[in-house]
Amino acid sequence: MKFPVLLLFFVANICLAQKNTNEDFRFLERTEDIKINLKKGTFNIVKSIHKKAEYVTANKLYFANEVLHFDSFTKLQDIEATTYLPVSGKTLEVDYIETKHEFDDGIFYSDQQTKNFTFPGVTKGAITDLKYKEIISEPHFLGLFRFGTYAPTQKAILRIEFPKNVEIGYKEFHTENITIDFKKEETKNSNIYTWTTENVAKFMSEDDAEAALYHIPHIILHIKNYTEDNKTVPILNNVTDLYSWYASLAKQVDESDLKKVYKIAEDIAKKYTTDREKAEAIYNWVQENITYVAFEDGLGGFIPRGAASVCKNRYGDCKDMANLLYVMLNHVGIPSYRTWIGTRDRPYLYDEVPTPMVDNHMITATVIDKDTIFIDGTDSYVNFGMPSSFTQTKEALIGISPEKFVLKKVPVQPSEKSKTSINTTITFENGNIKASEKRTMTGYERVDFVTDYLYKKKDNTEEEFLNTTLALGNNKTKYQNIEVSPLESKHKTLTLTFDLLIESYAKTIGSKTILNLNIDRVLSKQKIDIEVRKYAKKIDHQFQKKYTTTFIVPKGYKVTSVPKPIKYDGKAYGFDINYEQKDGKVIQHKTIYINTLRVEKEDFEAWNSFVKKLIKAYKKSIIIEK
Repeated sequence: MKFPVLLLFFVANICLAQKNTNEDFRFLERTEDIKINLKKGTFNIVKSIHKKAEYVTANKLYFANEVLHFDSFTKLQDIEATTYLPVSGKTLEVDYIETKHEFDDGIFYSDQQTKNFTFPGVTKGAITDLKYKEIISEPHFLGLFRFGTYAPTQKAILRIEFPKNVEIGYKEFHTENITIDFKKEETKNSNIYTWTTENVAKFMSEDDAEAALYHIPHIILHIKNYTEDNKTVPILNNVTDLYSWYASLAKQVDESDLKKVYKIAEDIAKKYTTDREKAEAIYNWVQENITYVAFEDGLGGFIPRGAASVCKNRYGDCKDMANLLYVMLNHVGIPSYRTWIGTRDRPYLYDEVPTPMVDNHMITATVIDKDTIFIDGTDSYVNFGMPSSFTQTKEALIGISPEKFVLKKVPVQPSEKSKTSINTTITFENGNIKASEKRTMTGYERVDFVTDYLYKKKDNTEEEFLNTTLALGNNKTKYQNIEVSPLESKHKTLTLTFDLLIESYAKTIGSKTILNLNIDRVLSKQKIDIEVRKYAKKIDHQFQKKYTTTFIVPKGYKVTSVPKPIKYDGKAYGFDINYEQKDGKVIQHKTIYINTLRVEKEDFEAWNSFVKKLIKAYKKSIIIEK
């Protein structure tokens, strides 16, 4: 889905750091001055941007490389960029600015472009100064302003001036830990709002954290309405206005030449009896036959391409695939609706920020037996009935008709829907461990493996891939006879089988051999550094792992020690490990579950207790003796 460049944001995962006076680089000032003019219903919006920075040391001179983004909704004008060198008193001007198209690798089509340049002569003590204007052509995209960013900011100022017949809305996020001076002023024809803050600490990335927008102090602005000729014209007063605009764009979808699309839908549906079976089969067809390709081209980034075109070309972006499913499902009598949604990277609700900032994705909602099912054609491997994992918990804007919509939260999928069952048989021969393992995966566990297998494996062998992904046994583990079942989403489960040879794993002392059946130590490296970490730990999906590990006692040996049962029985996460002896075998039963998508800061100690106890359990071994 199209996301205008003026709304693009520092997208890395970031978190608040304590103020440090020994920083290598800092912003002396970051200012955005927005001027809105209105004439006969036409807006002219100019954003004047000023950034002044100091290179305190020579450690981060790479910040001298500047990239300015623009697209069909924004134009850049009057770029002035200089470097001031205090030692010599010289001011050096940027004399070359290169314009580039983004996503030139052929995977995406985009109207986004960049202006690229390097501040000249930057060294320790240098001060760079950048001024430019953004001309905004679409009043629905007023944007946001961040008070904090990747470097300390001495002063940040946001100013917006707008006619008195225009009403502006705004909402601050995560500003409780900074002091903002907000002022309202009036001139004869305008209102002026100004937000000023000083000495804002920098932000740094953290692993497994929610996206930047969950933490960084920022503000979102939007034009609510304007009045001309005694008539008030809505822009983005509320969700109704946002949906009305989205619906007006949806009306522009090309609905011609749908005979072939209808025929495909009919041919698929006639093989099945129930609506659920028909919907699932059509969804699987789209997943398997339409390739996801992102497009961003002006309003074309918001208006789905016609279903006939997408079906013919066999590719489309999220809105194209959502519209194709909408057309095909409705044609066979299954009520379905275009649905706007933000991924989990967007922390907003529609009622608090009724702007395009809330959503960056489009899916399809279908109703079968009074059950709303969210389906995402871009997720090629998730099974029907489960939403894409990155939309769980998010608010969906479901378009019922051009005038009517409903807001509905995408449910979190419980852990039992994403299960990995691991059955392992272990033998001990000539001092080495041999094992045969079968893994059966469902839900998001299956999706994660398929995604990694297809896109992260790359040129690695299957053995290299599994050795990195699973990390079973020790660094001498060898994977053999690897087999993977079909990957398509129509298959509810994925099966992975392989054999293992693990050298130097068991430890023999005299007549006794110590052997640890926990060759898979998942989550053992997930302890949180409480002293350092500042924000909640993000978990992509809830899951369960159920292990049955069978050790065949070799002839001439007897079992002299088996670990006692151990478990951690928490509501959000836990495990249970126990052993039994039966028919010359030692069987370990191990269950691990995660029933949450976040570990809040106040729960860090509980999480660490869980991990520590799990690690303790992993260290328990059986002992066999001749």
